Amino acid sequence: MTLTTPYPSPVVRSRASTALREEILGYCRESVRAGLNFNTQGNISVRLPSVEGEPDAIVITPSDVRYDQMVPADMVVVAMDGTVLEGDLLPSTELPVHLAHYRRRPDARAIVHTESTFVNVLGALGRRIDPVLLNMVLYAKGPVPVMPFEFSTNADFGRRSAELLGDDVNAVVWANHGLLAVGTSLKLAFKVAVAVEENAEVLHHASQAGEPRVLVYADIDVPEGARLP
Repeated sequence: MTLTTPYPSPVVRSRASTALREEILGYCRESVRAGLNFNTQGNISVRLPSVEGEPDAIVITPSDVRYDQMVPADMVVVAMDGTVLEGDLLPSTELPVHLAHYRRRPDARAIVHTESTFVNVLGALGRRIDPVLLNMVLYAKGPVPVMPFEFSTNADFGRRSAELLGDDVNAVVWANHGLLAVGTSLKLAFKVAVAVEENAEVLHHASQAGEPRVLVYADIDVPEGARLP
């Protein structure tokens, strides 16, 4: 009898490492614990390092998967033209919006979209979120503008959102929907989202009590060598 030795299946290497996928999933679940999202709300993406001979790409959370049921393998790798390169699930429905912001902001390495309560309170009022807390002005870099409500799953919306975001601040509110935050890392993009929500809550309450003092990023004297909170 002849015995055959089975050969292992070839290993498929992903542009998105397991560590990165786990980091994204960790922040997805933290967004729920922090009250920034619930159920399948929100989404996260990260720009992947360029690889010679390969298209520029991002990795993004899948569509319609609860965060408590999501696993690292569910993340979807997508080229900047929208072509799915890796993944068995559909990417987030707001993929075109993420791509538009990455094209507009080369410095953005990660995007976090949340649907937190006080951001939405001020967004429903069409009220710009002015910085009244230190963390907000340090991370968001300035007042967060509000984009008038419209459906948010198409490239045209993404381009308008990216233009309103501009180059100087790191977040934009979508009226009646939520927040999009960018950062030079996923950690920083998430800090922006947290800081804007905390600031929105304080701004809402402070405005009912009086006239809040608004902070201006350019006026803050950050000591040399100081670390951000």
